[in-house]
Amino acid sequence: MNFIQKTQRSRPQMALLSAIHALIMIGGLIFYFSLPYSMADEITLVEITSAIKHALFGIEEKPPRDRYAFVNVSWEKELIDKLDSNDFKIGQMDITNRKSLGKLVKAVNDNPGHEYMLIDVRFYDPAPTDSLLSAELKKAEKLVVSYHKGADDKPHYPIFECNVGLSDMESQVRSNIDDIILKYNIIQNDSLKTTPLVIYEGIHKKGYQSGLVFGNLDGNMVLNTFVMDYLIWDYDLFQAKAYNYYQLGELLMLEEFSPGTIAEYFEDRIVIVGDFEDTDMHKTSKGEMHGPLILLNAFLALERGYNVISWGFLIFLFASFFIISYKALTIKDPVTNYLRRKLPSDHFMIEMASDALFYLAYFAIVSIISYMLFNIQLTILILATYVWAIEKAVISIDELLEEKQKAKEKKLEESIETE
Repeated sequence: MNFIQKTQRSRPQMALLSAIHALIMIGGLIFYFSLPYSMADEITLVEITSAIKHALFGIEEKPPRDRYAFVNVSWEKELIDKLDSNDFKIGQMDITNRKSLGKLVKAVNDNPGHEYMLIDVRFYDPAPTDSLLSAELKKAEKLVVSYHKGADDKPHYPIFECNVGLSDMESQVRSNIDDIILKYNIIQNDSLKTTPLVIYEGIHKKGYQSGLVFGNLDGNMVLNTFVMDYLIWDYDLFQAKAYNYYQLGELLMLEEFSPGTIAEYFEDRIVIVGDFEDTDMHKTSKGEMHGPLILLNAFLALERGYNVISWGFLIFLFASFFIISYKALTIKDPVTNYLRRKLPSDHFMIEMASDALFYLAYFAIVSIISYMLFNIQLTILILATYVWAIEKAVISIDELLEEKQKAKEKKLEESIETE
């Protein structure tokens, strides 16, 4: 009897081994969570489970209508000179009208009753009409302006002095023609705070601290990288008209005829200013969505604790991984015996397929439960493939040791017969 068979006969040893393996799996999964990219199967799973949760079970609590105001700047344009690297004019380009934005920020600064304000507009080139906006942004409170990284992966900050947040989003590639925004990183390049985190800290006065494994936000262990769950969709904004949506030009016109209108509309609201037409669109698990709306949903995920690693979640993971570890490390476990009785076959490919399908089904169920209870998706294919490989490795090693033991016994018998 080899050491694997001896261990198999001892339930306490098997339980201890399964517990250790479950902890190893949790560590590997946490590392996977930290990666900005996902497997193609995880993207599909997110789309399916999200549809099940929101459409089938109706498990969705829409954010309140009166907390948000959306301002579209797509039709407020002006032309400025386009210069080359030597500051020679090579043509003209259109930008968001700086004078109009300056009037909007001034109206907010004069009556700062809003909860917070995001201006998701790029300010990289100077314009003749910058003076008002520059002065108002400098003194603005409860406001953040988006910036992005350049081709060299370094920050490309706005030309104005103001509070800024990184608004880059990394897409996951499921195919050569299919990019999708699935995960969001609240800290990028190790130290750059993203816009949703800046808004969260500004509203709740809580700081984020990076850690070796988890970050810390408001005293909670959190994932820096997490799968997005969208609470406000483009449909809610444009078809259902469930939230307050304005055109910048219309707001300024109303403010001109009735000063204080903007302050009234923005009272106690988070104001999202950006392009809500066709130039800032991204594919998500909820279909096409505008960039400013994705940033707001990332903030809502932080506010609702969707990236929090709770002790309940860790206990759930341990229990789930302990059960499947015990099954994988046990050579003749009840599940395998049952499958072989129901699917009798001498062909090893059918046996392998039945085991693989069981693991895929198991982790699919675990992932759905995790999403329903903790709003955290698990990867299926990696976990299923890994545990399946562990099971096959244990069986192969046991068979190899068994063959060696038989060869040793046969050799001993031959030696006795010779004597």
